[in-house]
Amino acid sequence: MSIPVFYEVFRTRYEGEKLPNVEAVKHTRRVGDLTYMERIFDPRPGRSIFLASLLQPDGETYVIPPLDRARLRRIKGGILISGMEVITRGIGMKRIKSDDYPQTWFCRPIAIPRGGFDDDEDRFGNPAEARRLARERELEESLAARKIGETMTKRADRRVPHNPETASGRSPGYF
Repeated sequence: MSIPVFYEVFRTRYEGEKLPNVEAVKHTRRVGDLTYMERIFDPRPGRSIFLASLLQPDGETYVIPPLDRARLRRIKGGILISGMEVITRGIGMKRIKSDDYPQTWFCRPIAIPRGGFDDDEDRFGNPAEARRLARERELEESLAARKIGETMTKRADRRVPHNPETASGRSPGYF
């Protein structure tokens, strides 16, 4: 059984200014799926531009504004990421208008059981039940695959044989 790993992220700045104390930082806690990916590739070492984002479980919606030009500063007791926080204001004539502020995130992994996002408390508590569900899912997938295969083989039978008298010069011969 795999357990999804999410991160709790604490923002250390507000509009570019450092927060006054640790208690203020604790109030910025957000939980989501942390991604750190290359946005612009450069073959020269250290020249690529990275983007860090904290996403909701759907994998598409931002929990907090993303960090552009993100850099990993430290991985000890947590992950420290610095970059420019991009807060969009709208779309102008030529580009997206945004406010960019320096920002630093402190990130720690947390484990959330599957029941944390599903309605039921523990879907896979019983191993026998988990095996039964896996067999049902496999059967459904194999039936769907068989149906797709049958549809693809029937399609070839519906084509009309090539007749040079009725076909134009550019026709593949299906008319």
